[in-house]
Amino acid sequence: MPSTTPFIQTPTAATTTPISRTMFTQLDAAMLASLAAVIACDSAAAILHAGWVSSAVIALAMTALLVAYAARRAWRPLLARLLLFGLIAGLLEVGTDAAGEHVVHSLSYPAQPMLWDSPLTMPLSWMIVLTQIGYLAWRLRSRRPNGLRLPLWVASALLFAWGALNIPLYEELAYYANWWRYAAAPHIGHTPFYVLLFEGLIAATLPWLLADVTRRTWRAVAFRALILGVWTPSAALIAWLLIGR
Repeated sequence: MPSTTPFIQTPTAATTTPISRTMFTQLDAAMLASLAAVIACDSAAAILHAGWVSSAVIALAMTALLVAYAARRAWRPLLARLLLFGLIAGLLEVGTDAAGEHVVHSLSYPAQPMLWDSPLTMPLSWMIVLTQIGYLAWRLRSRRPNGLRLPLWVASALLFAWGALNIPLYEELAYYANWWRYAAAPHIGHTPFYVLLFEGLIAATLPWLLADVTRRTWRAVAFRALILGVWTPSAALIAWLLIGR
């Protein structure tokens, strides 16, 4: 069975071999399983047109799953930091949602319990997504043997593509699940092109913010989440001004 400890232990001769740098670990499998679970649950909600309650239930269930992962001692230094990073950034993202609803009038939610102008569990949803994508960013960018240590521009380009290209799936599922809607704009399916650009710009920053995150203090992780929180509305505005009007 693949070892999970090379992700966070101090490198030794046994963990610096080429195979340990690229092996598929239990944590890789666990994070892929969490991604598959999100897609499966979102798909079921879309098929059933389940409404906002399903979004809240899925967010709570996926949060519980990731927290359970983080309870495992070998995975805790990494996942706990990713969860903290995602939660802070997710809380700050509600300001971007509010601007989307009331400033550029590009986004609307059905009636439900709200945090400012976002669904109450939206920060958790962002935490889940940022933890999953952030894990990939860490894997691509961190020092060996933990990761591949790709050049920053390569890792950022890969994350930009991942963020931009997988979003239409989530947005289509959200549309049919009756979770939110976008105003008319150039689009693919029910996803405006500017949303793809926005999500790509967010994802592209993660290799820079999360490389070697296990070596960072909790305060440093929180500060980097604040940086993302500032960048998020900026990226949204840039994307909307370029291709959203």
